[in-house]
Amino acid sequence: MNFSLTTSALFSDTREFQSWKEKKLNEYSFETANFTVNIANPFSIREDEYIELIKQVRRRNFVLYRLDPEYSESPQAILSLCRQLGLITTIGNPESRRDHISFITDRTQDPDNSSRYIPYTSQPLNWHTDGYYYPENRKVGSFVMHCVNQAESGGENSLIDHEMLYIQMQEEAPDLIQSLSLRDTLTIPANIEQGQTLRYTFQGPVYSMDEKGYLYMRFTQRKRHIIWKQNAKVSQAISTLNSLLSNPLTEKVKVRLAKGEGILCNNIVHCRHAYTDSDSKSKKRLLYRIRFLERIGML
Repeated sequence: MNFSLTTSALFSDTREFQSWKEKKLNEYSFETANFTVNIANPFSIREDEYIELIKQVRRRNFVLYRLDPEYSESPQAILSLCRQLGLITTIGNPESRRDHISFITDRTQDPDNSSRYIPYTSQPLNWHTDGYYYPENRKVGSFVMHCVNQAESGGENSLIDHEMLYIQMQEEAPDLIQSLSLRDTLTIPANIEQGQTLRYTFQGPVYSMDEKGYLYMRFTQRKRHIIWKQNAKVSQAISTLNSLLSNPLTEKVKVRLAKGEGILCNNIVHCRHAYTDSDSKSKKRLLYRIRFLERIGML
């Protein structure tokens, strides 16, 4: 493959990128993409459980886990599990509780607890990374999604390691990818409700390196509340990126979480399929989501 490196802001030269790419591809495991780590006690995980969780995240930037039924509905059990993986600093949002845990469920039929945000409906969520609108000092390093109740049908999550997507993008359009690392590639307008500014305007790149030297991605396929830089290469690059996400990439994983199962990840690109809920309120789809400043696997 002829390769022309144009992302000097991310990698110093072609040799550095090739070294990073080879290491990533050698470690990435296609065979264990849907491998689930069983956790006996999330308040005190065993050494072998810890090693397997970290190993899976370092390979693919995510891991699937399953808790013992005794702990499947406990938010504190999820927080404890995450803290043992080095995730300490939670990041809240207008819909989360004081402990920054978000209860993701369809609230469209609940007049006392409605939300204008799509995650709190049964509608599909397009490809995105969490908190793409957050400022640099609060950017989401990782998050957990834990299933308390599964939808009656649908509600699957599709996942792709953002580092693998970067490699695909580099192979597909090496002359365009630099435009995704510009400081003003994307602009997120301020979020203002009833005269109160909940979030200020943010500008940033799609791809960047964090302070630890790990590849970071900000992205959303949303059409509203995002402004892409008016630049021919940026437009072409976003079109290419969307095309890759629409194709059946080998690295794409589709999972339908069952009760007690969850996803721990370093803020990978993901989407959610539409779902149909149960008529019973007690059986409605419910996920706990917690966002963290830290990455997994840094210990």
